[in-house]
This record gives sequence, structure tokens and C-alpha cells, in this order.
Amino acid sequence: MSESAFVVRTAAPPSSTTLGSVLQNSGITRSQDDTFSVQEYMRSRDALGQTESQLPLRSFYGPDQADIIARFPAPWQSGLFEELYQYYSRRVQVVHNDTTGITILRTSAFRPEDAFALNRKLLELGSDRLVKMNERARGDAVRFATIEVEAAEKRMIEAQRNITLFRNKELMIDPGLNSVSMVELMSRISAELAVSRASLAETRTTAPDSSSIPFMMSRIDALEKQLTAERGKVAGSDDSIAPRIADYEALILQREFSSKALLAALDSLKTARADARRQQLYLEVVVPSHLPDKAELPQGLKNTFVVFIVAAVGYLLVWLLATAIRDHES
Repeated sequence: MSESAFVVRTAAPPSSTTLGSVLQNSGITRSQDDTFSVQEYMRSRDALGQTESQLPLRSFYGPDQADIIARFPAPWQSGLFEELYQYYSRRVQVVHNDTTGITILRTSAFRPEDAFALNRKLLELGSDRLVKMNERARGDAVRFATIEVEAAEKRMIEAQRNITLFRNKELMIDPGLNSVSMVELMSRISAELAVSRASLAETRTTAPDSSSIPFMMSRIDALEKQLTAERGKVAGSDDSIAPRIADYEALILQREFSSKALLAALDSLKTARADARRQQLYLEVVVPSHLPDKAELPQGLKNTFVVFIVAAVGYLLVWLLATAIRDHES
């Protein structure tokens, strides 16, 4: 029987806290779920098929010098793969310790070099399985991040296209800037209107028969109409600039959201690629496979004792049954 011990570890993500950094100072943590995955794989039919394709497994379990009852195939078996799997399941033991996180792998065969070769091969297959799991996880992470970046880029381009279409349709670059100039114009008109009204009031007081009064009233009327028209351009109707400002600000907001989403997607892609450059899962061999120099099976003394106890119990039961029958007849 050859025995080895291993642990499955996963690279720990960077911790944002000082305590987390202290607890994860090695950069590696145990991964119990992945340990169970490796255990199940080592006991699986796929692992048996891989092992059989690389090692003469049937000769390991059926040498000529082996016991005819204990070897494979037995006289009543035809040597099918399913029968080999049942036999393999009894010859390979994978035991996990929840406290230490260490997994013990035991393999048995009729020759020490066969048990040793099988143990090493299963460790190799378990490590290869973790490599495939790493590749799958890395590929999925990078692929999903790339898809998110492409979607964010499309949203960003669409938002910019909508802004361009709005500018071409409304014939203005920024409605907000136009509204500022319109407000300034309204302020100047209001100031001129106030000055004109003050001048008219003063003229009516000092020279009520002045010929300039009709001219001043006409100017005030024109300023009032112009002020009303400018106010109508800013707000109050569908043709005013206020709805256009709202539409433009909505487009700008969509572009900002798209830009932030694109930056976040690019950061995710960068992180995914950085993680892809380092292996996430590790199979660390704590105790390597050893070449046994003494047969541990079969346990002759234990088996003899068990047979003796079973025979004694059976004899006692038969004797009690025979005694009961004789007493009943008498």
C-alpha cells in the first residue's frame, strides 16, 4: 500500500483591511470545495480511464502470482470496465481531514512498485484536473469581462451618436450656452426698459407737453414686446429652449453613465486578465508517494481472529438451537 498526502489551495484575493492582510499574509488559502472536487475525480470512472490509458492497470491488479480470488478479473468476472471500476474503488482510498484540510491518498496493489506508480499517477491527474479548472475559470472571467466592455462601448457610441443627431436637428451645439446668452439679452432689455420707463415718468412730470413723450412710449412698447418674445423663446411653449435643454441634459447624462460603465468594465477586464496570469488553484503535495517495502494486506492475524470469532458465534448459535430442539422433544 502506497500513501501520500496533499492539500488544495487557492490564491487569496487582495484584502482591503489590515486584519485581512495579516490573516492572508501567505497569499494562499485552503479551498475545501475544490478539494472535494479532486477527491471525487480521483475516485471517478474518468480518472480510471485516464490511468488505464497511461498505466498497465489490469496487470497491476491481475499478476500471475496474485491470489486467484483476490485478483482482477476473478474467475466469475469477464473483465468489463464497470467490473474494473468496482475493483478500483476498493483499491483506492481518498480520506479528507476537515480539521487540517489534508487529504490522504492510499493505493494498493499486489506489487509495491505498482501501488507506488498508481499513487503518483493519481496525484498527477488531480493536479491536471485543477489546471483545467483554472483554465476554465480564467477563460470565463476574461470572456465575460470582454463582453461587458463591448456592450459598454456600444452604449457609449450610441449615446454620442444621439448627441450628434440632436445637434444636427436643433442646429445648436449646447442649448445651455444658448440659454445663457438669451438670459443675458433679457437682462439688458429689462435694464433698458426700466431706464425708459423712468425717463418717461420724469418727462411727464417736468414737461408734460414734450414732443418726445410719444417716442419714449413707442420705445417702451417695443422693449416690452421684445422682452415678452425673448421670454417665450426660453420657456412657456414647445418651441422654447427649455424642452431642448432637458432633452440635451438627458443625452449628456446617458453619455456620462455610459462612460462610467465603460471605465468600470475596463477595470474588470484588467483585473480578469491579471488574475488569468496567475494560477488560482494549487495541489500541494504534503507527503509524496512512497515505495512500500512491506505488505500491509492481507492482515492475516486480524482475519484469522475475525474468522475464529464468527465461527465461535455460529457454533454457539447452532448449539443453542440444537439444545432447544432436544428440550422441546423431551
